[in-house]
Order: sequence, then C-alpha cells, then structure tokens
Amino acid sequence: MDTEDPLILVLYNVEEQVLNKNPLELVAIQDTARVAMHINTALKTLGYFTIPIAVRSSLSELRKTLAPFSPKTAFVFNNCDSFDGNNMAATKVIRLIETLGFRHTGSTADVIKACIDKSRMKQKLAAVGLPTPRYQVFTRAEGLYHFSFPAIVKPLTDDGSIGIDLHSVVQNQTELMKRIKFVIEHYRQAALVEEFVSGRELTVSVWGNQNLKALPVSEQDYSRIRNPLHHILTYASKWDPASYHYNNIVTYCPAGLAPAEAKHVVGIALRAFRTMGLRDFGRIDIRYHDGIPYVIDINEVPDLGPGSGFNVAATAAGLSYAEMIAHLLELALEREGWKCPLPILKSLSPRRQTASVSSD
Repeated sequence: MDTEDPLILVLYNVEEQVLNKNPLELVAIQDTARVAMHINTALKTLGYFTIPIAVRSSLSELRKTLAPFSPKTAFVFNNCDSFDGNNMAATKVIRLIETLGFRHTGSTADVIKACIDKSRMKQKLAAVGLPTPRYQVFTRAEGLYHFSFPAIVKPLTDDGSIGIDLHSVVQNQTELMKRIKFVIEHYRQAALVEEFVSGRELTVSVWGNQNLKALPVSEQDYSRIRNPLHHILTYASKWDPASYHYNNIVTYCPAGLAPAEAKHVVGIALRAFRTMGLRDFGRIDIRYHDGIPYVIDINEVPDLGPGSGFNVAATAAGLSYAEMIAHLLELALEREGWKCPLPILKSLSPRRQTASVSSD
C-alpha cells in the first residue's frame, strides 16, 4: 500500500492500579503515558498528523475509539506495554488492533507474548544455542532448585524491574523459598529463578527488519556498588531518584569494549532479535562474563522516552530524539509497504548514517 500522509495513532496504556497494590510501582507503569506524549510531540514536530489514543481497561471501549479511523489511512505507533495493570495482557490490545486490520510499529502479538514470558523467551534462545542463564520456574514456594547459588528471583512476566530489589539475589535454599513466596503472593504470577551471572551489564538497542542494525552498546557501571550481589538493576535504581542505586549506577554509551568484544556482543544481540522474531526495534539486555554475552532479557516494547536507554544509544549515534522516533515509524511503514513521508536516515549526512548504526 502506498498511502499519502498517513494518520499516526499513538497508542498507549493508562494504568490506575497495579496487581500487587503497591502505589510505588505505579511510577513505572504510568510512565508509558508520559513517553507517549513525547513520541506524539516528536512526530508532530516533524510534520506528521498524529492522534494520541489512550487504552484503559476496556477493549470494547478501544474498539469504539478506533471505529472512526480506517486501517487504510491510519497507522498505529504502539507504545502499549500493559493493559489493566497486567503486563501480559498487553497482547490483547495488539490482537484487537491486528484483528481490526490496523498496521502498527513493533512486533506481533504472538512475538510480544513470547518475549514477556521469560521462560518461553529463554527456551527459544537456548534452542538455537544462544547463551542465557540456566533457570527454573516455580509456581509454588516448594521443591528443589537444581542449579547453582547465588540465584536471582524475578516475576515471570513483568518488566521495568518490577519485583526486583536487593533481596532478589539469594544464596541458599531458605532465602530462595522465601523470595519465591514473596513474588508469587505479591505479583500473582510464577517466579523465575536464574543462576546469578556476575559481570558487566550491557544493553544493545536494535532496529531494522531484513537489514538489522545495532546502535552503540551501553553499559551500566556498578563500580560504586561494593557488594557484587547488589550489581543488579532494581526497581529503585530505575524509578526512585532518592535511592542509592539510582544515584550510583552510571551509564556509559558507548560501552568501554574492545572492538572484538563489541562485535561479539552485538552479534549475539542481533541473533537474539532474529530468533524471537522481533520487528522494527527492540532492546537486548546482556550480562558479559568471561567473554560470554548472556542474554538476560529482551524488551519487545522498550522504553522510548527521552531519558531511556534506547535514546541514550541513539544520541551516541548522533541522532536527535525526534529523528530516532521518526526512524522507528519509518521502519514499520516501509515493512508494510506504506509511503514514508520523512525517510530520516536517508536524509542524514553519510557521516551520521555511518555513526548511527552498526551492521549485522
């Protein structure tokens, strides 16, 4: 389809509660709406016609909201990463817009579901030989753990470091069962238990489809944190400006990697992106230990705010925030055969095009 000046519907979720009823964790899930406004402003600044569409707790309400728009002329920029306080339920929103015939940025509902469920994600990675920490899933606080301590315990289907704090890393069976019980009771889902991999915390922001590119690798530097078992990105380290971790974990981009190391890390990230079937963009989180890049998470709808890791990498590549957002939209439009009114990377100087990507 060659659509002239498509209308861009910026889809985002509005949350008023979280499953564990901890108001502190509303900060993360409500941040999506703020990011959507930044996305909307960036696109409007560049001349796109945009309308923000809020998704609340009713799919039928969303269906009515979308009814006036035609899938032939309206394209969805998806920034919906949850629904009615449930991370996995975001797939219901994507399935609805796909059923209605709307094309959208980012991955399909099936791919998003496979990424949100960390056990499914890790199974797919392991099946093709990609390194990821060994793990078990517990639906009850009982049973034997079959791998090595220390281990880290996480909610199986949450993101944004929800459910991760300085008690998440455990050193024995007693601590493990206590933490599993906490996750199951507070987050109403299974607990993922992984071997804790020490090492450098790296993130690789990837974009593209047939031709994948990686933005400069970022690193979260834990050198100010003395206890190596506290070298983790907790919820507080991301969302609480008053916390010690928030103020003492420093991000560097590009990461201080030797060229061969960077090539290896990026290669693993690109393979993980393809293995999961992601489209357009995503962020791969890695622990780099003894020369091995262990994939610890895949963010299928990564934070795209001005302060996000994705934008930090884009900035290091020489792109403005608006250029980054417009290129993400451009990738999706091109994938679907729609006209791109503003082909951002093609309009940049050769130097900036080279700086902005690192090829597969």
